[in-house]
Amino acid sequence: MPQPPFIEIKHLKKSFKNNLVLNDINLDVHYGDILGVIGKSGSGKTTLLNMMIGFMKPDLGEITFQSRNLKQDMDNVKQQFGFTAQDGSFYPKLNVKENLEYFGRLYNVPGKELKEKIPKIIRSFGLENSENTLASKLSVGMQKRLDIACGLIHDPKVLLLDEPTENLDPPLRREILNLLDEINKKKGVTIILTSHLLDEVEFICNRVAIIHNNSILASGTINEVKERYSKNLEISFETSSKKYDNIISELKSRKDVINISKQGNKVRCYTSNSESVLDFILTNIKQRKEKLLDLGLDKPSLNEVFESLTKENKREEIIQKKQSQKKV
Repeated sequence: MPQPPFIEIKHLKKSFKNNLVLNDINLDVHYGDILGVIGKSGSGKTTLLNMMIGFMKPDLGEITFQSRNLKQDMDNVKQQFGFTAQDGSFYPKLNVKENLEYFGRLYNVPGKELKEKIPKIIRSFGLENSENTLASKLSVGMQKRLDIACGLIHDPKVLLLDEPTENLDPPLRREILNLLDEINKKKGVTIILTSHLLDEVEFICNRVAIIHNNSILASGTINEVKERYSKNLEISFETSSKKYDNIISELKSRKDVINISKQGNKVRCYTSNSESVLDFILTNIKQRKEKLLDLGLDKPSLNEVFESLTKENKREEIIQKKQSQKKV
């Protein structure tokens, strides 16, 4: 008999007054996952996290954690969750150590255990030279580290993060993503994060849920979502001359080439017939006596799948709207 999901969300619905935010949300989270919840701004990503942590109550539906209903066993279940908000959950006027003490007491960590734990978490998060520094005086990257440390002070089994790399520059983003990956692998913490930066979701997450128009359009492993919703492959190539006008023109005339563009020094095209198009490209380059520097064949990016899915969903909405207007 298969094990039940670590976290199971069933038929979740949430409205604010007359504004429907989430409708019939169904989602399974497995132990050890790093799940990325993605969607456009205002799609309901933060609302979903807030209901999972118990800050908001759903209008309908239920959330279970290890088969325990969140609504009926909130106090015990909540202890197993850590949370960091988009704008930070720490207190700016407390120093690093004081913040960790505060959140430890908030999560009922015993005094002796908390005293032993704080120096360890300060070291593991690279905060040892800042433990007496006010949180407001820390750099943005250190504040983000403190925020995550506060969410983990009670050793939760699940960490929820709302836009964890928002407003960070690329090196800091990668630093935080690597930190989260380490937390997941070394501490066995299941991570659920929201983001609109899909390249980062693809970098760190093993599973994804796409929210659009109040509902989940697709969910599963990233490869499953790509294979299920995009039959095209991406071909990229670079030649020594970087002169692509003729080959781009010829590729555009092919019916099996969906999209083509020059990006930097490379040409990228999408096709449902990769074998034939690859053969055409290689023959063309050989005939022109060009030197091939790079050639790649890959699945489309998560960003491209997301754009394709949301466009298709929009087209279906327009068709349904037109059909309903005709009936009237």
